[in-house]
Amino acid sequence: MEPVLWCIKHRPRTWDDFIGQDSVISQLRSYVKSRMFPNMIFYGPSGTGKTTAANLYARLILGDEFEGNLKSLNVRDLWSITVAKAKRSIQALAKVDRSERSELDEYMSQVYQEAKSALKIRGSSRAPNRSQLLQAAIRMFASTYTFGERTVKILILDEADALAGKMQQALRRTMEIYSDVTRFILITTTLAGWSPAILSRSLTLRFTSPPHGIVEDYVTTIASRENVSIDGKAVRAIARESHGNIRRAINLLQIAAAGTSHVTEDTVYEVSEVPIVRDVREMVSLAIAGSFEKSRMILRNLIAGEGYPPVEISLEIHRDLVRRPISPDLLALMLDRLAEINYRMTQAKNPFIQLTALLASLCEFGIIEMEEIV
Repeated sequence: MEPVLWCIKHRPRTWDDFIGQDSVISQLRSYVKSRMFPNMIFYGPSGTGKTTAANLYARLILGDEFEGNLKSLNVRDLWSITVAKAKRSIQALAKVDRSERSELDEYMSQVYQEAKSALKIRGSSRAPNRSQLLQAAIRMFASTYTFGERTVKILILDEADALAGKMQQALRRTMEIYSDVTRFILITTTLAGWSPAILSRSLTLRFTSPPHGIVEDYVTTIASRENVSIDGKAVRAIARESHGNIRRAINLLQIAAAGTSHVTEDTVYEVSEVPIVRDVREMVSLAIAGSFEKSRMILRNLIAGEGYPPVEISLEIHRDLVRRPISPDLLALMLDRLAEINYRMTQAKNPFIQLTALLASLCEFGIIEMEEIV
């Protein structure tokens, strides 16, 4: 059997297991005690325990009948399922080996039939598209009766920030229609871009990135549980590289501990640097130094060769810039230009041209920086 990921093995199972979220966990404790049960939005950085807290809260609220009254769906997973895959019947899926099909495959098979029937009632003979499948996946669970003696059930929508404007309007309507039987917990990294109508119908709870000290203590605890020898500098390196993401911190510890009897700071840095971080750092350095052509070649390889999404590249450029020893005034100009380019990418058809323009601007800013030094 494959070894269990430590981030799963050490996932919080009680409120006391959460770290760095004292305020929000205290609120959730009181809601469970008072049986308070509104629609909720859990928002904050990745790896801070939002999904785990949502599932724990739902299970405590629903008690022994949680299995039939709780559904957790990842919006990005729903959106990525093709119509051809979803249209497979339950009978066809039953013939597929269990290791090659998932619970989501079976659920989406039912969703497809539901969405197709709804279109047929409206006089349409065409197959449902992805947007309609996504709406139907949410609506199908929300509209069914509760199991047992429970009067309400819970639908958790993870990575709900993937819902576009029209999808949010459809979600708002579903929340209104089935408010007597279903409560929603939406999990997102930010409240930016969310419909005011949904925000007004939900209780928002903010999860924050824990400080380095708390992450260091937790990494030390996990290392002790797993009998891993690790020095203090390595612990601090993991805390820095994880940027408050507890899941990433545990993953870094597990990877660094593989194949070695003692984890050092150098080991952590060797395993923590992913290719995009290294390539973006080199690309930005070349641009600031005035080597525009070489910088553009790296950008082209990242998009066309490695297949990284332009938005991810833009985000990594931001992370790289804020870590550099650049004067505050010049950094403000760079970030302002980056924000402008980031917005343009949402409006333009060729993000490569926009990111190339950003590299050209960094070349100009590099000249300004050299003039300031002189």
